[in-house]
Amino acid sequence: MANKALIIGANGQDGRLLNLLLESKNYEIYNVSSSSNTDFKNYLQFNLATSNFDELNNFILKIKPHEIYYVAAYHHSSIQSKSTNFDFINKSIQVNQLGFINIMELCKASLPLTKIIYTSSSLIFSGAKNQIQTEETTTEPRCIYSITKSAASEAAKYYRNEFNLFVSIGIMYNHESIYRKDYFLSKKIVTEVREIIDKKRDKIIIGSLTSETDWGYAPDYVEALWLILQQENPDNYIVASSNKHIVKDWFLVLSNYLNTNLLSYVEENPGLIQRKKPVLIGNNSKLKAIGWKAKTSFEEMVIKMYNNVI
Repeated sequence: MANKALIIGANGQDGRLLNLLLESKNYEIYNVSSSSNTDFKNYLQFNLATSNFDELNNFILKIKPHEIYYVAAYHHSSIQSKSTNFDFINKSIQVNQLGFINIMELCKASLPLTKIIYTSSSLIFSGAKNQIQTEETTTEPRCIYSITKSAASEAAKYYRNEFNLFVSIGIMYNHESIYRKDYFLSKKIVTEVREIIDKKRDKIIIGSLTSETDWGYAPDYVEALWLILQQENPDNYIVASSNKHIVKDWFLVLSNYLNTNLLSYVEENPGLIQRKKPVLIGNNSKLKAIGWKAKTSFEEMVIKMYNNVI
């Protein structure tokens, strides 16, 4: 009998990649997403930014999944902008916190053997003094998105310790693939480089070439989520490459690949940077200790994104 997996937030990057991964492992897959634009089977369209979870809970109780992947997130412009409003804060709490707590409550009452994983964010460490973080680094969130992610992670620990639920956390650092939305820097770079090559534009404007980030390949990262759920005990794991790159490296990789000096087309405009981004590098030693290893290098990731392939 096939394992049953429920993916909440199925239409996002991680949800799509989890579908591909779990399908390759012969799972029976069920999906939940707020989007109606999807071709998933066994699918429920449900908006997590609501206080009534009855429809979602009935769907889950009917499935009785062995594993639940909570990869839904509401972040809008929270990372880039200092401005917020009540509607944005409320939706962040509903999707990033309360929807997840609802899942844990449901499992506590009716599905105590179901394994759950929640995707947190490296931004919970935004105010950390050390540039390299471990699972023991004190959380210091600095935006609404990371505040709600941090609170949900604390709730997970509570349900794990008080009710013996199998609830693990994957603390996700920047991870890229062709499923990235257009407003992400990685997608902007590869899209606009293609336009340079096709002579559809003559300039690429970015905030900074020296901005530093721990980037990894999203298909490798969702495999880490699956591996975390295969462990005997629940725990928190940093999912990161543990390598630092600067934005300029994207252009250098593609310049070499395309035999074109792409930096000659790049113009820096610091005014595009609305909020100073912390340099966060994740120590993935704990994840490696359970058998995970990145299969895709930074250079391979950049070229795959440029060629629009997984």
